Amino acid sequence: MKFTFTHFISISAISFPILIASSCTKKSIPPKASQYGLTTTFAGSGYAGSADSIGLMASFNGPAGIIMDAAGNLYVADSGNNEIREITPYGVVSTIAGNINKGSANGTGIAASFANPLGLAIDASGNLYVADSGNNMIRKITTAGLVTTLAGSGAVGATNGTATAATFNNPNGIAVDFAGNVYVNDTGNNSIRMISTTGVVSTLAGSGFAAIANGTGTAASFNTPQGLTFDAAGNLYVADEGNHLIREVSTSGIAGTFAGSGYVGSENGTILKASFNEPYASTLDSKGNMYIADVGNNMIRKITLNDTVTTFAGSGSVGFVNGTGTTVAFDEPFGLITDGSNNLYISDFGNNVIRKIVIKQ
Repeated sequence: MKFTFTHFISISAISFPILIASSCTKKSIPPKASQYGLTTTFAGSGYAGSADSIGLMASFNGPAGIIMDAAGNLYVADSGNNEIREITPYGVVSTIAGNINKGSANGTGIAASFANPLGLAIDASGNLYVADSGNNMIRKITTAGLVTTLAGSGAVGATNGTATAATFNNPNGIAVDFAGNVYVNDTGNNSIRMISTTGVVSTLAGSGFAAIANGTGTAASFNTPQGLTFDAAGNLYVADEGNHLIREVSTSGIAGTFAGSGYVGSENGTILKASFNEPYASTLDSKGNMYIADVGNNMIRKITLNDTVTTFAGSGSVGFVNGTGTTVAFDEPFGLITDGSNNLYISDFGNNVIRKIVIKQ
């Protein structure tokens, strides 16, 4: 199945003009929801399935990683369906790669197969990269829909090397820098791996042991790192789930603590005194505010430019409720991404839907 990207976006801090609505037809885009903080359902019926359709008539099964291209198309790692799905700005959902059967076959479109894909990224040429967690591989999808294996033999391990000579252990978060290097949260190995443009896999940061330590390269340690995102300056942010922190890895490879006390909780406040519960992913808006999928709390948290953590959406209870602020309910919000109009899109894993929140005041 063929698809195209018009031009590039790899990090959420870059903005581009698009128009997205919570439900639509192919003929016209309905008016946007404009109330600040309003949460709606953008796509998905709420029932587990793999139906391609429009808006709420489509279905997902455990949507995880989510990314957006410059044309406003969303791509979703539909982990329970072993598929990569696309949602156009009109809300049309289709399957661009993979099928419901687990596998590691390369090929075009639905002839290819994945096993519980979790993370997604996009490069300057419009190629997608998939953290194919169940296969312990990093897969690549070209703009023509051709799926290949970029790195990983399929065996569980932590071996560095070139392409399929390398090994991973449950890779999850994934991001691409402006030079085209691919970064992977190798969750089972508690490390951040890098795949160079020549296909060489190395360890950027992490000792390999589940622990918490700041430092440079392998002197640092993480505990089940999940989502990855870059800021405009090239700093990498890691959702360090097991440590209940957001970590930062500088361009020189120094790992530090960006947000969180390390204690389990949902306390708001200054950046290092606030608490999280298994943060899974983060993204940035065009102003530099950070949004965090705080999975254990079933909340979306926000870190403002003055280094203050607040609860942006979510009551803390498991549920499926639209609205504003703490009247909203999620069920394991996993992935999130912003668009150029400052809307936030969330893969609501447990509810099998994609949610949308207006974040522009």
